[in-house]
Amino acid sequence: MTAGIIVPGRGYGPQAPLLHLAGEALTDLGATIETITWTVPDGLLDIGPEPFVRVHVSAALHRLADAEPGMRPVIIGKSLGTYAAGLAAERQLPAIWLTPLLYDDAVTKAIARNPAPALLVGGTRDRTWVSDAAARTGKTVLSIEGADHDLRPLGPLRAYTEALGAVGTEMEKFLSQLT
Repeated sequence: MTAGIIVPGRGYGPQAPLLHLAGEALTDLGATIETITWTVPDGLLDIGPEPFVRVHVSAALHRLADAEPGMRPVIIGKSLGTYAAGLAAERQLPAIWLTPLLYDDAVTKAIARNPAPALLVGGTRDRTWVSDAAARTGKTVLSIEGADHDLRPLGPLRAYTEALGAVGTEMEKFLSQLT
């Protein structure tokens, strides 16, 4: 793995804590990073977000192929960005899915059918996190007890920083196994 693509959520950009940590983990490995930014159009969720996400990630893959011919990047997607799971499966790319939208069977099935390794991270207070579905994918799963969609547990900030530390450590471990 010499490259990574960071795919944001609907309102969770690459500067937000989880994706910032992902960028730091990739940087520490000397990886080339392609960061996607977007403005999500109104009504996207009503018409189906997969094509919107796919076109952005496909463009990022194209840019990386020009910069790093022959590389096999890892996709790191947050929430809405997990609609890239189908594309990742088609190209057999490893992925880190942060708060994946596991209530959507298409996302869950795409993650499960991808033969490449994946890490799924979610919180038990997040309605989009379906623990049983995560386990059924057969991928590595990190579940943060009491955490919401931003992976912030209830309680003091210390609980949040500890959760971020756990996620960062798990991302480092996963990424180091790809190199």
